Amino acid sequence: MSKKGKRLLYIAGGFLACLAALSLFFRYQTQRTQTILHLTQAQKLADFDTLCSILEQAYPFWAEAEQMGIRRQEAYEDCRAAIASADTDIAYCKALDAFLGEFQGLGHLSLLDGAMYRQYGDALRAGQSLLTAQERAGLEPIVRLLRSEAVQHTYSLLDQSHSGFRSTIGLKESYLEEQPAQEEAAPAPAITTAIYAGGRAAYVKIPSFSLEYYAQAQETLAAFFAEIQSIPHLIVDIRGNGGGSDRFWQDLLVSPNAKTALVSERYFLFNLNAWTEEYAAANSLLPQPCSQLPEGLQKEYGQRFSHYALDVTAFGAAPTPYPGRIWLLVDEGVYSAAENLAMFCKNTGFATLVGTATGGDGGMADPMLFSLPNSGLVVRFSIFYGLNADGSGNEANGTSPDILLPQGADALESVLEEIG
Repeated sequence: MSKKGKRLLYIAGGFLACLAALSLFFRYQTQRTQTILHLTQAQKLADFDTLCSILEQAYPFWAEAEQMGIRRQEAYEDCRAAIASADTDIAYCKALDAFLGEFQGLGHLSLLDGAMYRQYGDALRAGQSLLTAQERAGLEPIVRLLRSEAVQHTYSLLDQSHSGFRSTIGLKESYLEEQPAQEEAAPAPAITTAIYAGGRAAYVKIPSFSLEYYAQAQETLAAFFAEIQSIPHLIVDIRGNGGGSDRFWQDLLVSPNAKTALVSERYFLFNLNAWTEEYAAANSLLPQPCSQLPEGLQKEYGQRFSHYALDVTAFGAAPTPYPGRIWLLVDEGVYSAAENLAMFCKNTGFATLVGTATGGDGGMADPMLFSLPNSGLVVRFSIFYGLNADGSGNEANGTSPDILLPQGADALESVLEEIG
């Protein structure tokens, strides 16, 4: 070989050696920054087996998941394969997150990342002064889990400033501080009010039922309701409202405006077992065997669930309620606590629902939280399967409006035309 050829060979060899060294360095850095708990493969798989057991025994929406195309055995096997190839703890978190992500939030099913963990803490602190002793007792299992040593340790190692799973090792302080600063500066979702139809219709848009905005909303809504006593129609727009707390709509919308006593009854089905028993007891539920359900419901759901509870929401007549007709605008974005308002109105006639079918999952309690034993990661989902008045599952079907509009029709315009 010529000297020129040997020189080129040496250069190529050196280049490849540099690439190999860089590859090893980056792999080392990845392992150093993303291995936060030093879980063994056996511990990861044991965690996953626990998760599968919890879902099998307590997750109530398997029928809906299968309708979405999820085949549980295939999903389990795919996730186990992803865990087997996860060489860091963060990769393991992402494998679990991807597995639960296939359910697209059905029944609130998700894995808490650092940002969601922080949001839970913020929401619980914001609502603490508003909750009754009974409501605080119902949340006790959730609060105790979030404050457990194992869970706090795990989430202290995860980035809580941005969504997604990443460790705090190697992250710059400016990055970690960026998101909280933005959130603190961000205004609360605005409650919008207006007068339409030549002074015959009052309008209020409420984008969220979060207790973080309770005080501001209380002041705005009380003043608005006092101003519109002589207007014959009130349009409450909760389209796109993903929920928050039932206390929001109960205290600020229904309680001050109930013209007569109102009572709404709903059935909730669940499987009573080691995973759900404590939470049911904390919420003062009296589980009844599904064998005591009305015959039609027993036939439909008796093989899927072991117990049920009857939830009753009641209000007395308000001293000075809004005297006119109330309309509630809804769409598929109405979910969780906002769904509970829609169901209450449908059951009691407090307001006339206009729009398209809602998103569903109006629960009788907050989604339950479960922690995995080795990683301390937290999984959440609703353990109660709520039924509509016609016996259909609320998660799958939502609430059908009193005035069902075709896709593309604007609910506000439709109500204004009806008023006209």
